[in-house]
Amino acid sequence: MLSVDKVRKEKDFKLLLKDVTFQVDEGSCVGLIGPNGAGKSTLMKMISGLEHPTSGTINVLGQEVGKWSVKKLAQKVSVLTQDGLSPYPMTVYEAVLMGRYPHLSFFQREGLEDYRKVEHVLNITGLMSMRHQMLDTLSGGERQRVAIAKAMVQEPEVLLLDEPTSYLDIGYKVNVLNLVKDWQQREQLTILMVLHDLNLAAQYCDQMILMNNGEIVKRGNSEEIMDVDTLETVYKAKPEIIRHPKSNIPQILL
Repeated sequence: MLSVDKVRKEKDFKLLLKDVTFQVDEGSCVGLIGPNGAGKSTLMKMISGLEHPTSGTINVLGQEVGKWSVKKLAQKVSVLTQDGLSPYPMTVYEAVLMGRYPHLSFFQREGLEDYRKVEHVLNITGLMSMRHQMLDTLSGGERQRVAIAKAMVQEPEVLLLDEPTSYLDIGYKVNVLNLVKDWQQREQLTILMVLHDLNLAAQYCDQMILMNNGEIVKRGNSEEIMDVDTLETVYKAKPEIIRHPKSNIPQILL
């Protein structure tokens, strides 16, 4: 579904990524974790087609990213950043409807089926009561929920999330990630997300890729990644590992 093979990225005579290789299987959720400057966001920009690798290849759905047209790539891949939707003076409904644009021809207008998809997504994301509200009247967490609804209407096969919960309080963090997880399980969506919160990554990701200094340090499930020695080496801080009282997933305290 998504493969990264020996990707290197050099910029301004600095090596940002060094021979990064991994795959994300169809229907799985993989978390990219690591300290600031590890190369996570640089990698996400290249996977989404915003930047090009110095060497190596990135394939989405069996084709190199650079060979997709912008519109075709937008039909297959949706990207959600930590900034989400800007507070433009448009309604929630209008913002979500924008997710249908990659599926329309140049002069084509939205049709009945597009409107039905928007109505359905507004219902399952709990946004129906806010459909007429303006984006610039919403909180950051509410706009992020609208951004997810817009991505759902886009009907991608791959979802890229770059720190989608960074500016959100704990309630909105859980709300946003629950929406994403439900979507993954309902549609067999393939997800690659950058998260700084290791506890959330352990709870919501099937696998995690730990990066540092432009390289992959370790890949595995929460049991394999949430290791005191590994995390201390990468983050320069010694965590205490405890167990979540309900899921038994390893969690860290500092």
